Amino acid sequence: MAVDSMSTETTVLDMIKVASSLMVLFLLTLNMFKGASSALWWNRYMVYPVTGVVALQLDRMHMLPCLAIGTMLRYVVNLSFTIMSKLDWLAEPTRVQRVNPPAEQHERELDWDGPLILSPLAFVLVDAVTPWLRAEHVVPFSLESVVWCFLGHYLMVEPIYYAFHRILHMGAVYKASHVHHHTSTVTEAISGTSHPMLETLGYLLNFSFPFLLPAWVGVFSYGLVPLYFVWFDAMNCIGHCNFEVVPRCLQAGPLKYFVYTSSYHSLHHTKYKYNYALFCPIWDYMAGTVHSTTEALHEKVLAQEARKLEAVFLGHGHALHSMIHLPWFSPYLATHKHEVRWWMVPLQPLMVVWAIFCRFAFSTTCIQRYQFRGTECATWCLPVTGHFYFMQSQRKAIFEMILQAVREADDAGVKYFGLAALNKAEWINRGGTDIVAQLEKHRKIRIVHGNTLTAAAVWEALKQHCVPKDEIVFAGATSKIGRALCILLARRGNVVHMITGCQERFDKIREGAGAFGKNLVRSKTYEEAAAKKCRCWIVGKHMSEEQIRELIPLGSLIVDFAVPHVPQEVSSSYKYVNGAAMKYSRRDTDLTFCHDVPDTMPACLAATIIHAREDRGEHEIGELEVDEVDKWWALAVSHGFSLACVEPNKDLAAAGATTQQDGPRAKVA
Repeated sequence: MAVDSMSTETTVLDMIKVASSLMVLFLLTLNMFKGASSALWWNRYMVYPVTGVVALQLDRMHMLPCLAIGTMLRYVVNLSFTIMSKLDWLAEPTRVQRVNPPAEQHERELDWDGPLILSPLAFVLVDAVTPWLRAEHVVPFSLESVVWCFLGHYLMVEPIYYAFHRILHMGAVYKASHVHHHTSTVTEAISGTSHPMLETLGYLLNFSFPFLLPAWVGVFSYGLVPLYFVWFDAMNCIGHCNFEVVPRCLQAGPLKYFVYTSSYHSLHHTKYKYNYALFCPIWDYMAGTVHSTTEALHEKVLAQEARKLEAVFLGHGHALHSMIHLPWFSPYLATHKHEVRWWMVPLQPLMVVWAIFCRFAFSTTCIQRYQFRGTECATWCLPVTGHFYFMQSQRKAIFEMILQAVREADDAGVKYFGLAALNKAEWINRGGTDIVAQLEKHRKIRIVHGNTLTAAAVWEALKQHCVPKDEIVFAGATSKIGRALCILLARRGNVVHMITGCQERFDKIREGAGAFGKNLVRSKTYEEAAAKKCRCWIVGKHMSEEQIRELIPLGSLIVDFAVPHVPQEVSSSYKYVNGAAMKYSRRDTDLTFCHDVPDTMPACLAATIIHAREDRGEHEIGELEVDEVDKWWALAVSHGFSLACVEPNKDLAAAGATTQQDGPRAKVA
């Protein structure tokens, strides 16, 4: 009796443990489909270890090795197709829809791996409640197993999916669920697995037949799991990757009824009521739901040529983490500000190795194509972080990389080539001057440093946010942009405290200001300038967080055009204006890559685009012309650009409140 009692207690305890684990899994699954905005969203990956715990509690561990291998391969397949879809040389010639998905889509589709996470759990639960997948029934991998697996797919999954898909497109059902998937009219490789919870569970049920059918006839083997997982995800990615993968030969004769194409499913996302099939179009042909342009679109996409670019902007990496804020690794990260996230911290040693590898193994690559009001543009990137630019030993090699990129752009017919940040540094190529000097005479491409528009944007911000009697401290005052701004401010009547250790450069700028040079005052150190207690600072050279907090009074106006910019946690204590970031209407462009500040583009990129649209055939290199600054601002406005900064406080400006006041202002983000 005592033994029976102990056995009963143990059984009850085991049941409580299993029930508790299943409840945790249920809650994790619910949270999984709340979207990335949920604070606990990243807990979705806890489903993996908890699934392992449930398998252990139920004594169903035998499936876990093949499930783990299969799941890892699924991530590899999806990442591989994502990378391929972002490689311009590979995907651009056969791009189906030649427009970039909106940034919001990338965040919505962060749930794409929900089916990958839940599939192992589904196997464990089926194994627990049925005898079909038990270890004693598993047989060695064989051709017979594979045949039965794919019979399960083509004879069961395909027709059931077609019928289920038609139901999902019915009014109320569509609005309640499937609209989540169809909001993506321009699909990404991983779009095919981004669905709400109930829809995902329905798919998991249907996609179980390629494993259940072999089990029912006694030929299920572990090898079927990774095989079908990889094949299914590859086929799914083909339909959503937005570049044509399937050649003409696989559409010849009756093959078109059994093999779908990338353009075939792309039509479903734009026409909605056509091309419902999973991978096998025969069901659409039988039901009369094939779109009339299906075959013509496939032929058109395979015959088209890559778009001709008019403007290319050459960027570079800055800190280590910027090398993974790329669309190949994560389209989502690529649309957001480049910043260190918590999970990147333990990866820092790997990032060091990756940055060094990129510097010596890769060449210039295209990050993203986009159009601006019909002008075809692209951002290219040197695989070089900012650290290398400050190494004397690397400067010549970097210059040669930039020069080679310019030549490649010219060979491709690009008209204007813009230089970002350090790619136009004085010690690299003197603001593009050395590049033009080295180019062969037959080259028609024009080089643009974009400094004039950067100066124009900062100048406009200063005119809006301070008045002529304000005294201004200027860090980075002797740069090309700084020189122009100092002269303009001096002409306006502002007293400018220029922080510079170079008397010669200061004297030259003061001389350039003519009679207004008296308004330019040299400060040898930051501390000397801070002693003036000015409440308006221009930051054109990087200042550390400690320097800013220590030297600049809280609430002061900071107009920033340095790279990297003043971080958010510091700028929120000041009236902060990013003078180098240009705002634009999303209707004008499909640019989604975040170059620096979210929802803006650098002024030097905007200048490159304007050069291409105006097409005056001029270089913009070396020192900038002060008298051109106002003209360039008017030009930028005419092309749809504006300042990306807080609105000026007109009452404050009228009162001259940016002058020396002791009390801090209210914080303005």
